[in-house]
Amino acid sequence: MTARVLPFEPPASREGSFLALELLPGRVQGALIDASGRFRTRREVAFDPSAGREQILAHVDRVALGLARGSALSGCVISAGGVLDTVGGRMLQVVDMPSLEGCEIGSRLRELIGAPTLLEHRARLQVHGDHYFGAGQGEETFASVATGSTLGVGILYRGTILAPDGGRSGAHMTVARGQLTCSCGKQGCWRTIATTAWLETRGQELSIPATGLADWERCAAEDPRAAAVVGEYADNIAVGLANIQQLCTPGLFVLHGEAAQASEGFRARILATLRDLSRTGGETQPRLRTNATPEDDATLLGGVAYLLHRGIVPAP
Repeated sequence: MTARVLPFEPPASREGSFLALELLPGRVQGALIDASGRFRTRREVAFDPSAGREQILAHVDRVALGLARGSALSGCVISAGGVLDTVGGRMLQVVDMPSLEGCEIGSRLRELIGAPTLLEHRARLQVHGDHYFGAGQGEETFASVATGSTLGVGILYRGTILAPDGGRSGAHMTVARGQLTCSCGKQGCWRTIATTAWLETRGQELSIPATGLADWERCAAEDPRAAAVVGEYADNIAVGLANIQQLCTPGLFVLHGEAAQASEGFRARILATLRDLSRTGGETQPRLRTNATPEDDATLLGGVAYLLHRGIVPAP
């Protein structure tokens, strides 16, 4: 499915507030944001992703109510990964939080806060956020990529979002490298070699006590084995980007998460491998860009853009 997004300009008024929530495995964060993209206040709660449904939803309620209390909300949007019924506001398949499968979270939040509430895939909202408020401003075609413990990809192609409507993002494309089994049940998904889970596995194999990419880069300064793993990880990220470049020729890739926060050398390795793998002639030369906003803000800001795009305007 696709969705045209270009015919929208954020209102100049800062009156009214929108509630944007992001539900990730083990964490829910949210913010009150005005129509111009200004953050009024934030909240965040961590939890056990293997907990029961009511336990997890209690944390979502806590964040939502804490932000909504005393505010005149125009609308609410909650983003999540997995497979979603965005029309019905229901979470269909959530591999990392299985207790939420079948949860009608949209109607629950609507009743809780008393405002129009939408459920949308985080990869799609990330594109909205980059396009209207971030590093994709003024672009008609680009790819937005979040890296780290999760991997999400949304593509804006000539003003149309190509990310699946409520479905899995490009993280589950099958890549030539690796035959590991993914959480979705398939083998060889890009997600299996381009998230920090892959780094953790390599650390166990090599007895290197590093977890996230920042740890690995520190180890790489002294340990050639770690340096080789970091280089391979950059190449793994580039493999998926090259497939996107071959198919859609976005040229611009906006990076979020660990890759955006990594060293310039790490991103240079991604770019070099990306350009080498996607040489097909005179297409737009791939380039990387990172958002000036903090790591997760693009998805929250994308929620505001999405609400406005759907005609939910600030309350007077």
